[in-house]
Amino acid sequence: MFFLPPATNNPDGAYILMKIKTKLMIFVAILLVFAVMAFNIFLGIQLSTSAENMFNSYLSDMSKVQALNLKGYFEDIENRFTSILKLPAIQTFTSGNYKESSGEYKAAKAAFTALVESGTLKKAVVFDNEENVKLQVGADDSITNARGICMTGAENNVPVVYVSEADTSKSDYAISIRTVVNNYNVGLVFSGTGVSRVIEQASATVFVIAPDGVVITEGNSMANSTGQYKAYLEQCGNASDTPLKVVFEENTGYITSCGNGWYVGSSLKASNAFVNSGSAAGSVTGISVTLLVVFLVVAIILIITVTKPFYKIEETLLKISRGDHEARVEIMSKNEYGEIARVFNDIVDEIIVSEARYRTIIEMSDNIIFDWNLNNNEVAFSNNFNKKFSYRAPSDHFSDSFLLKCKVHPEDVDRYREDLEKLPKGVNFKHNEYRIKNIYGDYIWVLIRTATICDKDGNPVKIVGVIVDIDRAKKSENILTARASFDSLTGVYNRETIESAINNEIELIAARKNEFAILFVDIDDFKFFNDQYSHATGDQVLRFTATTIKNAIGDYGMAGRYGGDEFIVCIKDADNNDPALIAEQILNTLKEGFESDSGDRLSVNVSIGISIIKDNTKRVEEIIGMADDAMYKIKKSGKSNFGFLES
Repeated sequence: MFFLPPATNNPDGAYILMKIKTKLMIFVAILLVFAVMAFNIFLGIQLSTSAENMFNSYLSDMSKVQALNLKGYFEDIENRFTSILKLPAIQTFTSGNYKESSGEYKAAKAAFTALVESGTLKKAVVFDNEENVKLQVGADDSITNARGICMTGAENNVPVVYVSEADTSKSDYAISIRTVVNNYNVGLVFSGTGVSRVIEQASATVFVIAPDGVVITEGNSMANSTGQYKAYLEQCGNASDTPLKVVFEENTGYITSCGNGWYVGSSLKASNAFVNSGSAAGSVTGISVTLLVVFLVVAIILIITVTKPFYKIEETLLKISRGDHEARVEIMSKNEYGEIARVFNDIVDEIIVSEARYRTIIEMSDNIIFDWNLNNNEVAFSNNFNKKFSYRAPSDHFSDSFLLKCKVHPEDVDRYREDLEKLPKGVNFKHNEYRIKNIYGDYIWVLIRTATICDKDGNPVKIVGVIVDIDRAKKSENILTARASFDSLTGVYNRETIESAINNEIELIAARKNEFAILFVDIDDFKFFNDQYSHATGDQVLRFTATTIKNAIGDYGMAGRYGGDEFIVCIKDADNNDPALIAEQILNTLKEGFESDSGDRLSVNVSIGISIIKDNTKRVEEIIGMADDAMYKIKKSGKSNFGFLES
C-alpha cells in the first residue's frame, strides 16, 4: 500500500534501537558508578566515624585499665608497708627515744637492713616531728636525701605515696611511702618497677603523673611539667576514675585518677585513628571497582540480550515495508518476548488484511488518495492514480510530486496555487474544484478535499487528501448553464432551469461532501405595487428583487424565478456560506428600496424560507417544498423575515 515506509539502507528503526541500547548502557553505567561512589562515600564516613570511636574507646580503656593496675600496685606497697611497720623491732624502736648504741636501735636497723638487702626495700628512714633523722638505712644515707623523703607530711596516719626523687635529670626513681608510727614518722622507699610495668605493657604512649607533678614516661625517664604533658597536668584536677579526654595539639589522650594524687594517661596522634580505616577504605574501593566492572559487563550482556528480540521485530518490519507481506517474527521462547512476538504477528496479520481490504476498495474506486508527510516532505499516491494521470514522479519528494507538477487549467491555476501554498499551514483546500489535464491530455474537472493531521502541539505533520473525478457532473452543469432558459423580465433562470440546476447539485453532493441550501423568496404584498402604482412598477420591483438576490449570492449560488413574485435561490457549500447571512443581506437591501420610474422610493419586503440539504436522498420537488413550507411559516408569523424548516 502507498503509505508503507520506503525501504532504505540505513532504516530509522535500527538507528532508534541502537540509540535505545546505547542509552540503556549509559544509564546503567551511570547508575552503577553513582551507586558505587555513594557506597564508598557512605562506607568511608562510617569507617571514619567507627575508627574515631574505636580510637577513643581504645585510649580510654587503656588509661582506665592501667590506672587500675597502678592502683593495685600502690595497694600492694601499702600492704607491704603495713606489714613492715608491724615488725616487733620497728614497733619497739618507734615507741621510745633510743640512741644508736641501744639495742632497740640496733634491732630496728638490723630489721630494715635485712629488708633492704632482700630487695624488698631501697631505703628506710625514721625521723621525729622536727625532721631529725633518728634512723636511716638504704642506698643513699645522706641526710638530704633522707629529708627528701620527708618533704610531704602524713596526716591522721594516712600513708602518702610519691616519687622520692624530683630531679628529672635522674632516670632512677623510686616510690616513697610514709606515715606516723607511734612517736615517729617512718618513710620507706620501694622500687619503681611496678610503675614501669604499667608503662611498658601498653601499646600506646602511656605515662604516669605523680602527686608532685613529675611525669614518668617510657624508659622510666622523668619529664618536667613544662613539656608536652602540660595539657594533661593542667587537667589532672578534673580527672577521676572515669577517663577524661584531653586534646593537645595533634594528640588525643585520656587521663584517669589512681587515687593518692596519682594519674595514668594514654596518648596517641589523632591521625593514627584513620590509618587502619584508610587502608580498609582503599581495600573496599578496590573491591568496589572490581565489582563495578563485573556489574557493567553483566549489565551490557543483559541489555544486549533484552534488546535482541526487538531487532528481530525491526528486521521483520523492514521486510514487510519492502513488500514481503509473508514476513513474521520468529517466536523464540515462551516467555514475555515470545508473547510480544505472537501479539506482533497477530497485529501484522490484521494490518495485512486491512491493507488488502483498503487496497481493494481504493482500486475499485475512481477516487485517488494521497498522503503528504510534512516531516520528510514526501508525497505518496494510491495505485489508481496511474489510471487517471500520466505523470511519473522521479522521487517521492514534494518538489517532484504531482501536486506541484500537475497541469492545471489557466483559468484555475491561480486558485489552485493559492490553496496548495496554504496546505502546510493547516488550511485545507478552499475552492475545491479545478480542471487538471488527465492521461489523455484533456482537462477534466476534479474535486480535491484534504484533512490536516496535527501533533500534540497543534503543528501540522501530515495532510491526507482525496481527488474525485467530477468531470461528468460539472460538464452537465455547464451544458445546463449554456442551454439555460432565462426569465426575460428578471434575467435569472426560469423555473425549469433552476429545478435542473438543483437536481445537478443533488448529484454532486456525494462527491463534494458538503451541504447546500435552498431559499424560497416570496415578495410580501406584491399586489399592492400593481394596484397602487402600475404593472410597470410591479415589474420594476421584480427586477430589483432579482438583482438584489444575484448580488447577495455572488459566485456561490444561483437563482431562478419560480413563478409570479416567487424566487428560488440555491446556495452551494452551505457549510462555509451561511444561508442565514445571505437571507439577512437580501432582506436589508430590499428594505432600503429603489427609485421607481414614477419618482417614488419604494421599499420591498420579502419572506424567506430556508431548507438545508445534506444528502442526495430527496428529490427536487421535496427540497423546494421544504423551503416553501418554511416560507409560509414566516408569512403567518408576521412576514418580512427568514426562517428554517424545523425537522
